[in-house]
Amino acid sequence: MQVWDELTLEQYAVMITAIEEAYLCDVIEEYRTRLHWAETGDVSHPSNLDDAGKRQLIPHFAAVVADLVERGWIELTEPTTDRWNEAEPLTRAELRDALQDPASWIRTLDGTHRMVMVTYTDVWDRLARRMDGAG
Repeated sequence: MQVWDELTLEQYAVMITAIEEAYLCDVIEEYRTRLHWAETGDVSHPSNLDDAGKRQLIPHFAAVVADLVERGWIELTEPTTDRWNEAEPLTRAELRDALQDPASWIRTLDGTHRMVMVTYTDVWDRLARRMDGAG
């Protein structure tokens, strides 16, 4: 059995984003693309969800991300320099603030959104390897 098979579609979108070392503002788009693919089999078109629709999904995805952080599967950082790999994981207060801030979730053309990075942890890596029979 693979750990990926046990994830909800929302968890899957977050974990794909983490594996890609992408940003929180990519999570909902990843989810909508996967959902569109599951419904139609077509991944050639990205989500057509507008910002208002994304705002409605933020509380749900904030809970999903918080749960995965609590499990130790992912970490969130907010790099303030070009040395993104040196950024420390967000504290509980910083995490709560980032998850509640729409600017963390919605990409803007002018670049005013927050660049909150999602990365997977060693805990996830060990779990995935063990459940996938690789270690």
